[in-house]
Amino acid sequence: RAASAAGVRIFEQSRVVAIDGTTARTDRGRVVADHLVLAANGYVGGLSREVASRVMPLNNFIIATEPLARPPIPSGIAAADSRFVVNYWRQSPDNRLIFGGGESYGHRFPRDIAARVRRALARVYPDLAEAPVSHAWGGTLAITVDRLPVFRRLGKGVWSASGYSGHGVAMATLAGKLIAEAVAGEAGRFDFMASLPQPTFPGGSLLRAPLLVLAMSWYALRDRL
Repeated sequence: RAASAAGVRIFEQSRVVAIDGTTARTDRGRVVADHLVLAANGYVGGLSREVASRVMPLNNFIIATEPLARPPIPSGIAAADSRFVVNYWRQSPDNRLIFGGGESYGHRFPRDIAARVRRALARVYPDLAEAPVSHAWGGTLAITVDRLPVFRRLGKGVWSASGYSGHGVAMATLAGKLIAEAVAGEAGRFDFMASLPQPTFPGGSLLRAPLLVLAMSWYALRDRL
């Protein structure tokens, strides 16, 4: 609403298939601008090989139970465990437990998201293993090798930030502010973040996904031991 009120033209359902400088080509036309911001996170795809080699899509899932008579955690507190493949949860204002856990790779979602997350919930709160679930959903985020986000100048007027590794509420908000500063001509803080070393995933574009699955499965096994 704020963007529309400022006169911004928004074109929904316009998938970008390629970028050339500050021109974005979509499957329905093209947009030419003074600045182009690549803010696709886990959906970068083939738009930038430089970014894609450092950012891996990963799906995570959340359930919300029906309102509970005795929620296991006080309202206003968010919790997470110490696992490598982390679970996280909080109580909603109407006494539901909102619990996130379980992951998959690429862009395929499990057929039954609630069942996937319920297994993780049961390990943390066995007495809630059969709690009725009212909502289940998921989304594609992006992780990096060292969990630091990837900031990049991809050309004159082309800015990219992605790979928030599960901390996007804070880090993506910061990235938006730094990119806004850069577009306005004050790129110092953006360039500092871009100067941090960012390793690529081993295995190149063909092997990085299976190698990541292997590594994450190993850490998940360690979590269970």
